[in-house]
Amino acid sequence: MKNTFILILLALVFGITSCDINESDSFFEEYIVEAYLIAGETLPEVRLSTTVPFGTAYIFTDQAVTNANVRIERLDLNENVLEAFSYQMSGGPGIYRESGQTHMVQAASVYQLTVDIGGDIIRAQTFVPDTFRIVETNADTILYQGGEQLEFTVTPSFYPGRQNVFLFSTQAFDVRMDNLTPFQADIFDEEEDQLENLRINESPPVNEGNFEVNSDGTITIRLPWIAVNFYGRNLISANAIDQNMWDFVRSQEIQNGASTLSPGEIPNVVEYIEGGVGIFGSLARVSKEIFIIRPPNQ
Repeated sequence: MKNTFILILLALVFGITSCDINESDSFFEEYIVEAYLIAGETLPEVRLSTTVPFGTAYIFTDQAVTNANVRIERLDLNENVLEAFSYQMSGGPGIYRESGQTHMVQAASVYQLTVDIGGDIIRAQTFVPDTFRIVETNADTILYQGGEQLEFTVTPSFYPGRQNVFLFSTQAFDVRMDNLTPFQADIFDEEEDQLENLRINESPPVNEGNFEVNSDGTITIRLPWIAVNFYGRNLISANAIDQNMWDFVRSQEIQNGASTLSPGEIPNVVEYIEGGVGIFGSLARVSKEIFIIRPPNQ
């Protein structure tokens, strides 16, 4: 499931609003950057493409950038380079991967992306949230919408200057029409929707203030039933996200209509890419496999 849920979000943003919408009809092509570092995992692929005019379908392979020099560096807090990793295009047009593919992303560390495309320079930085762990879960098997709600207690993840912000994802293993939970079964349209698109379900970002912070500093998280699309085996992940991802996702939600603002008042997507648009973000995550039991009357 690595990175899948975020890839979907970015495709929505630049597929629908592939350039900033303003009163001018002018279009200026920009570079799109997409990469997500995950604490404790190998360095991610970097996807490079260009924007298209508003109203034009964004297709990654058509807009892929194939002539880029890409590197990622790990920095100290004074922005001195500690390690540098070169990338090569691999896996298809516009997809760049670290040559050695052995470096494990260090938690609570700063990483910098630098891209050179024929003299056009793109830069971005991210602070990787610190790792955290699950201390306790109240169940490994639980009845859907039963008297007990699924909850798990986690240690906090350090991020400088603010509380934890979590983004939750649920990945189903048994994706079948007759396995859909009632809410999804009611809204699913076989002619327009693809069942596979429901395999992974994502939440909006949620601040730790919305959960119970225990006396020992741990955080108890309760998963809403609407996050579960299918009965059976599900992998539940809590992702502590960096500032880049938090600002990107919540501003993207406004772009997609989650606001009472009129079109002229909607702000642009918040992003921290110098010389382009997109997201160079990071997260730390924990996961737990849970079995969701179908109620006897369903």
